[in-house]
Amino acid sequence: MITRWIQRKGYSRLLIFFNGWGMDSRIADYLQSNTSGFDSDILLCYDYRSTVLPADVLGTVAGYDERMVVAWSLGVWAASQAGLHGIDRALAINGTVDPVSSEEGIPPGIFRATLDNYDEGNRKRFMRRMCGGKTSLFERFLDIAPLRTTSDQKEELALILQSIEKRNEEEVIQSWSYTEALIGGRDMIFPPVAQAFAWRGIKHTVVDEMAHFPFFDFSNWQRVCTCMEG
Repeated sequence: MITRWIQRKGYSRLLIFFNGWGMDSRIADYLQSNTSGFDSDILLCYDYRSTVLPADVLGTVAGYDERMVVAWSLGVWAASQAGLHGIDRALAINGTVDPVSSEEGIPPGIFRATLDNYDEGNRKRFMRRMCGGKTSLFERFLDIAPLRTTSDQKEELALILQSIEKRNEEEVIQSWSYTEALIGGRDMIFPPVAQAFAWRGIKHTVVDEMAHFPFFDFSNWQRVCTCMEG
């Protein structure tokens, strides 16, 4: 797992942002560019070929008075595997902790087909679906799309699936749980019905017109964090 400080000013509160599969720092940089006066340090996590945060990072996280998680897409699952403790609030956006599932995530056949057929052409199709199939949103997304190779992303997805299948055979005890979930009503990656079922036990909000990519609707850190208020 790769980590990077997006904002580190010595605040007592930490926001840990788990990005989606195949991403890099560009989405977090976009959110930061639209943000001012946000009184939290911000740690970005991405690239889940390794699922546990390094010990030194976990030690730094533990030193904060308040710790929040915001996770998007497969980052929702990755955050639950990262070895974190003492999380006060956690928001899941367009993802679940059981991401390869007919009932609570992406149907296994579709997940496997995405991996098996992933190439440059299918990467563009996938990104378009992330944007709800809308050309205008897809073209906006290209400005902040990850600068990673197709083979690099495919390797990450293969190792994510391997980790999920391994953990499905084990009993994993979590020390924290998600407190809120945000669901895009037009999500074409994680079916909204499956998300709602997965989060039936906690507060969840459906944004009817929102696609899988949520950060044109919630375009800065303050707007994202309002979903954890109240």
